[in-house]
Amino acid sequence: MRPNSLRKSAFWALLLAFFFLFHAHVLKSDFGRDELRNLYSYWNPPLWQVLRSGFTFSNKFVRPMGAIYYLPLYHWFGLNPVPFTVIRNLILLANTVVFYKLARCVGRSWWIAVLATFPIAYQSNLGNLAYDGAFIFDVLCGGFYFSALLYYIHCRRSPRGLRPLQVGAFLALYICALDSKEMAVSLPVIVLAYELLLERGKARFGAALAAAAVTVVFIAGKTMGAGTLTAMEAYRPVFTWARYADSSTRFLNTIFYTNGFTMGRVLALEAILLYVGLRNRRWLFLLIWVIVTPLPIAFLPDRGGGTLYIVAGGWALLAAMAARALMRRVPVFSQRATMAAGMLACIAIYSYATWRVDKDNLNWYLSIGDETRRAIHQFDALGVHPAPHSRVAFVNDPFPDTYLTLFLAALYWKDPAMEINLQRTYRMPDNELARMDYILDYNGASFVVVKP
Repeated sequence: MRPNSLRKSAFWALLLAFFFLFHAHVLKSDFGRDELRNLYSYWNPPLWQVLRSGFTFSNKFVRPMGAIYYLPLYHWFGLNPVPFTVIRNLILLANTVVFYKLARCVGRSWWIAVLATFPIAYQSNLGNLAYDGAFIFDVLCGGFYFSALLYYIHCRRSPRGLRPLQVGAFLALYICALDSKEMAVSLPVIVLAYELLLERGKARFGAALAAAAVTVVFIAGKTMGAGTLTAMEAYRPVFTWARYADSSTRFLNTIFYTNGFTMGRVLALEAILLYVGLRNRRWLFLLIWVIVTPLPIAFLPDRGGGTLYIVAGGWALLAAMAARALMRRVPVFSQRATMAAGMLACIAIYSYATWRVDKDNLNWYLSIGDETRRAIHQFDALGVHPAPHSRVAFVNDPFPDTYLTLFLAALYWKDPAMEINLQRTYRMPDNELARMDYILDYNGASFVVVKP
């Protein structure tokens, strides 16, 4: 094996070791509240309605691509969180490989691609991608987004170019990203920036315009009519400078493991990148990436963590390019052999910083599913298995102000036709309650069978 191939194999082994080391505790995670709600939302309605919404962009179903993750796993494994966690983290591993190939295309350097891929393999402040199943939408969206952009660049650089069939495949990947999460709406802008900056004289805009048309239809479908996400407070954008400044500083502090960014420093950093970008189109392309990709969430309240998956990809590439440029200016790292030492130093610094932050984050990530784990164990201990189409009432339950007990009971007993009532949300009269087949109470520690 040649030295160059040996070196690349060694760094791939190091990347895989990093991935598995920082994902070593994921099997201890459980279903969070949001994950059970998501699972119920796909399982309860007819499957054809969920699938149809993936093509029509109907706002009746949010992020229908999640069904390909939730429904098969639930069918085969029920409410066992381990298979869900394994598949989610295998998808993250696949995303890591795809991003490496994308970074290689954009950065035009194996050195840059390897360094940029480590933060995608694991970033502690984005660790809910690995530990919290409710972030499967971000995992899927990031995977399809990176795949669509990689496929597009690969086709554009091939001798035969981007033909109609390839445009269709690119749009299919983009639609999958949109059906995974709304974050994907930035992709047409990134493709357009690629054409303008990195293809230059031979730019072609057909695919970008087609993707933009799909985006217009998607946004119209998701924001018009009843039941839209934007009708909810948590998804209602506030287009103010204060909201944008707060989000921008929070995003960079999250990605770079710091509390040092203010909006003034964010603008200063962007100004430096613009200065460099005016002399190097690749830097300018990545500057557009890191400014445009967070816009779908920049005006929403309290976003961060795993929602920054795509955004982090752009910053990882910029950081890797900056590290390589600095290394080249240090005489000791000017040779290929010593550049490997520089790469190891960068990887060691990032790994140490990630380990320091992960020590504080890990307990929180592992506690996300504590309540639902206890509730599932209580259902196990209850030993109640209602007949199909039964009517069940919960006088009290362990999840006040939510419908989580209803979701959990229906999923646990696997009966979408079961009628379940939570007395605290709809108090049935005593005579109606008496006609229920099962009445359950909660005494603060466990469920209690009242009837039969």
